[in-house]
Amino acid sequence: MANTYDITVKLTELASKYLVKLTLLVGLLLSMLACSQAPTQQPLSTQRLVAESIIDGQLASDSTLAVTLGRSRTLSLWALPSHKLMHQWNDQDFSTPLYLTALSGNNRLLLTAGKQQLTLFDVNSGDLLLTWQAQGFDSSATISCIALNQTGSIVLIGMNEGSVIVVNRNSQTLSMFKLHDAEVNHLEFTAQSDQVLSAGNDGHAVLWHTLDGQVIRDFPLPQRITSISFDAANRRLFIADALDNNQVIDPQTQQQVSSLTYQERYRYFRQALFVDQGKGLITATSKQAVTHWDVNTGEALNHWNITAYNLGSTVMAMTQVSSDELITLSSDGTVERWAL
Repeated sequence: MANTYDITVKLTELASKYLVKLTLLVGLLLSMLACSQAPTQQPLSTQRLVAESIIDGQLASDSTLAVTLGRSRTLSLWALPSHKLMHQWNDQDFSTPLYLTALSGNNRLLLTAGKQQLTLFDVNSGDLLLTWQAQGFDSSATISCIALNQTGSIVLIGMNEGSVIVVNRNSQTLSMFKLHDAEVNHLEFTAQSDQVLSAGNDGHAVLWHTLDGQVIRDFPLPQRITSISFDAANRRLFIADALDNNQVIDPQTQQQVSSLTYQERYRYFRQALFVDQGKGLITATSKQAVTHWDVNTGEALNHWNITAYNLGSTVMAMTQVSSDELITLSSDGTVERWAL
């Protein structure tokens, strides 16, 4: 019969043998993971516009303007790429606290919103043009998102009870449609101002007519929509929800083109933007990570982390500067340029 010493030696040898195999296996997996990761890059430039965190921010689609709404409720309008301050308003200029901002497509109008009040400014002069109250189907409903069309003649107001208000400033008419069963968190005009893409916490992205609220397409996901991007010219729609569900869709056929491939579970996309004529997609997570994806394959091409000045820094807005350059605005009020 083997003594205790012999048994201990054999067990030790056996454990060492399997430990070596386990170490080799872990090393191989880590090596494979490293090879599969997209390369990381550094910003071409970094400029912090404000010294405080911002609760909302905008970038003009042509990258010539930036809007920051600080936690102190200071609203600032900046010229890019000079980073020159054009206009600034503080909380005393508004009767209620601000939470949301939006620019018209032609960069001539700036819209702001509190819980129920909206204010419209002239971008060039900084003059206040209009102030009014918004009310949904529920009188206690509050504003959850806003948008302007190309000229600013049509205003969209999403409410937290699922309704969308359409204000036509030219005809001085107002329409209200119940398009979602929960808070509306995204509003976007298509190339034609008579069609809108909205998304909500009910998990639906809906394409509809502003004239009568008629639904053209409904794109559902299991959980609340967290990010969305629409490229009408190149027939691409990206939607992602609060879990692992994401899709790149042809909105006309409603057929799925691809889905993004990644290893993390419950990746939460906060922002999304189609680039390179719909062939590429940029996403930003709820943290600092930004990734450039190949739309057709769903594979990551490269990624980077925005410069963070505070815990929880994230991307608030982004737009394509040129065919090979992207600009981001972070929750730290920082504008950064990146090579695509």
